[in-house]
Amino acid sequence: MEEKTYNNATGIPCPVCKKGIIKLSLGTFLFDNKFVCPFCNTQFNMDKSQCLPILEKLQDFYNASKEVERLKKQSL
Repeated sequence: MEEKTYNNATGIPCPVCKKGIIKLSLGTFLFDNKFVCPFCNTQFNMDKSQCLPILEKLQDFYNASKEVERLKKQSL
């Protein structure tokens, strides 16, 4: 059984071609501002300036999940 984590990339359908799935992991969402549809190569820019408080919380969550992964590997 595969372990499900919150860092597995999920995706949204491309609003242009409706065929491609734009995959976004939490890390990609936090650290990248541009996303590309793998099917039609349309580029999307994301302005995250209006959601800074939630981005800070997501950054904390991301850092905590990375620390948990590190500790898991260390204990093996």
